[in-house]
Amino acid sequence: MATSNFKFQISNFPLGSFKAALIDMDGVLYDSMKLHTLAWQRMVEGAGIRCTRDEFYLYEGMTGHATINVLFQRAYGRDASEEEARELYAIKSRNFREIGPAAPMAGADRMLSALERAGLIGVLVTGSSQASLLQSIDRDYPGIFDADRRITALDVTHGKPDPEPYLRGMEKAGVRPEEALVIENAPLGVRSGKAAGAFVIAVTTGPIAREEFEREGADLIFPSMPAFADWLENLERQERRCISSDDADRDAIFLSRSLNPDRLIVIADSNVLPIARGLMPRIFQHADAVCEIPAGENHKTLATAESLWKRFIEAGATRNSLALCIGGGVTSDLGGFAAATFKRGMRYANIPTTLLGMTDAAVGGKTGVDFEGLKNEIGAFALPEFTLTDARFLRTLPRRELLSGFAELVKTALISGDPSFFAALLEEDLLDDPARLQPLIVRAQRFKDRVVEIDPRETLGLRRLLNFGHTYGHAYESLSLRGENPLTHGEAVAHGMMRALEMSRDENGYPAETVELYRRCILERHYPPLPFGREADAEIEHLMSHDKKNRAGSARPAFILLPYPLPADF
Repeated sequence: MATSNFKFQISNFPLGSFKAALIDMDGVLYDSMKLHTLAWQRMVEGAGIRCTRDEFYLYEGMTGHATINVLFQRAYGRDASEEEARELYAIKSRNFREIGPAAPMAGADRMLSALERAGLIGVLVTGSSQASLLQSIDRDYPGIFDADRRITALDVTHGKPDPEPYLRGMEKAGVRPEEALVIENAPLGVRSGKAAGAFVIAVTTGPIAREEFEREGADLIFPSMPAFADWLENLERQERRCISSDDADRDAIFLSRSLNPDRLIVIADSNVLPIARGLMPRIFQHADAVCEIPAGENHKTLATAESLWKRFIEAGATRNSLALCIGGGVTSDLGGFAAATFKRGMRYANIPTTLLGMTDAAVGGKTGVDFEGLKNEIGAFALPEFTLTDARFLRTLPRRELLSGFAELVKTALISGDPSFFAALLEEDLLDDPARLQPLIVRAQRFKDRVVEIDPRETLGLRRLLNFGHTYGHAYESLSLRGENPLTHGEAVAHGMMRALEMSRDENGYPAETVELYRRCILERHYPPLPFGREADAEIEHLMSHDKKNRAGSARPAFILLPYPLPADF
C-alpha cells in the first residue's frame, strides 16, 4: 500500500535487507522527460497524429516501438509496422538530440552515493535505447553502471509495464525479488517493478499526479529527487548513530578510526572494566588513556566529572578527541557530560552494556550528573557520535537487571504504534536469548533517535512521548525507596505503563485487547506486584504533582496517553 507525505517510519525502514537498487534513467538520473516529451510531440504531430505533450509522461518506461503502437492504435486502429516504427523513432531521436543535452537530475548523485554506501548493487533499467543518453551515463555517473549493469530497450522483448525489464535487472544483480529496491518516476515503471516483486520507490519528477503512483501500488512516494536523497541521508545518519554489532571490539575500532580522533579515551566503571577488557581487548590496546570511575549512581557527581576532566588534560585531549563510554546509564550520562563540557565540547560515543542503557540512556544525547540529591540536575544535551550495541554484554546481567531495561524496550514498542514491534516482545522465552533481543533494541534506539532529532531540546512536545508510563512510574519508584525492597526503575515503569494504558483506553479509546495483552504477557509474566496498595494513593498523587515533566502552575500530572499523534514526516 502506498504511503503519503513521508508517513513511512524512517526508523523502521529495512534498507539493509535490500542488496540491489534497480534504477530508471529518464526522470530519475536525468532531467530528460521534458525533452523526451517535446521530441515525441514534434515527431507525432509531424506524422499527422494529434496528441498532447503531457501524455508522453504516462508512456515513460515503455519501449519506443510500444509507445508508437499506442499512438497508432488510437489514430488508425492498428499497430505500426516494423519499418514505420523504426523510421518514426529515428525522427524522435533526432528531435531529442537537436533540442539539447539532458542535465543530470538534481539530487541523483547524492541518492546514488547513499545507496552505494549502504552496499546496494546499482543496475540501470531503462526503456530507452537513446544512444546519446546511454553514452552520457559513463560521463555523468562514472563507475556506477558498467556495461554489465544495464538493461535497456535492446535487452528485452517486452518493455515496461511488463515485469521483464526488472526481472532481467535482478538477474544482472544476482538477487531475488524481495532483495531488490526499484526507483522509478513513471506509473508504468512502478507497475513493472511491482509485477516483478520488488519494493518500489516513486519519485514524482514530472507533472503526473501522485494518485497515479498510488494506484499502481508504489511503496514509497517522494515529491522530488532532492527530497528522496535527503531521506536516504537522514536514514544513513540514523543507522550510523545506532549500530548493531556482533563484535563490538572490531566495530568500535573501525568507527573510532573513521572519526579520526587525535586521542581515544575509554571510560568504564570498576564493575564493567574487567568485562569490557575481556570482550574488547583490542580497543583497550588502541586507547591513549583508560579512565576507571567508581560504579554506582552515588558516584554520578561533579567530583567524578572533575576527575575525568583531569584525566582528559593528562592525556592531551582536545575537541577533536573521542571519549568512548563503555557501561550502563551512569557511565554514558557521566562520561557524556564530562566530554560535552570539556573544552566546550569534546566528542563521545557509547557502548552500552545494560539493556536499560541500550534502550534508553545511551541514545538521545541527555548527559548529566546528580547534584544536591537531585537526579541529573546538572547536565547538557550532546548527541553521541554513535551508539554501538553488542548483545553479548547482556549475558553478564542478572535477570532482574535485564527486566529493568526490558520495560523501556516495551515502552518504545507501544509508543511507536507498530503492532509487529509489540508482538515480537510478547514471546515467552525472548529474554533467554540476547541475540534475539538485539534487532529489537536497535529498532527502539532508532525510534528514539528520530524523536530526538525532531525535538532535541523538548521544545516541541514530541520528546515528552518518551515519558510514557513514567509519571506513575517515577512516583512508584520514589515511594518504594522508602521501604526495604525498592523497585528497580524498570519495575516501576512497567506498572506505570499499566496505569497509562488503562487511562489511554478509558480516555482515548485505545484498544482494550492491547491493554489486556500487556497486563497478561508483560506485567504479570515478568514483574513483581507493587509493594504497596491503595493506602498509598494519596502519597503517589503528591509525588506525581512534583513530576519534573509537569508544566509550571499545572496541578494535573503530565500524563502521556496513546495513541500519540506522531508528526506527518516521522
